[in-house]
Amino acid sequence: MTMRRAVKWLKFFVLTVVVLLPTLALAGPRSGGSFSGRTGFRSSGGMSSPSRSYSGGGNHYGGGIGLLGTLFVLAAVGVGAAMVMRAVRRSRTAGHGGGMAGLWGSPGDNEAAAVQGRAYLYKLQLALGRSARGVQDRLSDFASKGDTTSEAGLASLLQQSSLELLRNKDSIRYAAAEARGPMSLTNAETAMNGISLGERSRFQVERVRVAEGRAVRSDAPAEEGKEALEMVVVTLVAATRTPLDRFKSVATIDELSALLSELGGIAPTGLLGLEVIWTPADANDSMTETDVMTTYPELRSL
Repeated sequence: MTMRRAVKWLKFFVLTVVVLLPTLALAGPRSGGSFSGRTGFRSSGGMSSPSRSYSGGGNHYGGGIGLLGTLFVLAAVGVGAAMVMRAVRRSRTAGHGGGMAGLWGSPGDNEAAAVQGRAYLYKLQLALGRSARGVQDRLSDFASKGDTTSEAGLASLLQQSSLELLRNKDSIRYAAAEARGPMSLTNAETAMNGISLGERSRFQVERVRVAEGRAVRSDAPAEEGKEALEMVVVTLVAATRTPLDRFKSVATIDELSALLSELGGIAPTGLLGLEVIWTPADANDSMTETDVMTTYPELRSL
């Protein structure tokens, strides 16, 4: 009986350590910052309005030209069916080719993807060494001066953030890339919000949060970290209308550079939403390599 009780308490102790370990790791980095926008999702909602007005316009065909109206509708249906069949054939051809790039390679196909309400979600997470400490101030500056209320503004912020990380590529020590899609616009925005909340919950004080043109800053006292600032973690999340050809898991700096270049090159019309998160944010905050390995187990060494 005593042995059973000892085993039971041992299991309880192990479970407690496993559950609390991520929380204990947060004793290092306490602060973070972020900026985001979802303007593309809002504008995409208006893309269906022309079809609604068109269907309403069909009621204006009078009895004297009813036959002509019927023939017009039948012709439109036939054209639509032909377009659908053509898209299906392209899809099958691309599937045999071994990738999404063949399916969505031309501008016409990109427009079709947007009309059909497809979305793709990409997350890139990087851990940079202490030589890239300036990236915190640069991202905070982007948050303060950038435009998060328009697709052009979000695309510019993504370009600036990607360029800043490219400039510090030699300091990047860990990375993780994740892609999802295609999915509906609603599911993509929901997933994006979930990723944002999950990442922002990793730190206790959000020093700056800029979203949809509104800025919120925390006046909570900055606490000096108990350890040295060894690492800074930056997370980029982008929702796009069409897939990114080069976005895949990364194992080398060259692969990461290509991926960052592709992210930074997304046009305003192709961007649905953006989320940029970094931690720590306070100058005296700390994050050790052990904190990174414990709190961000998905990161892999480059």
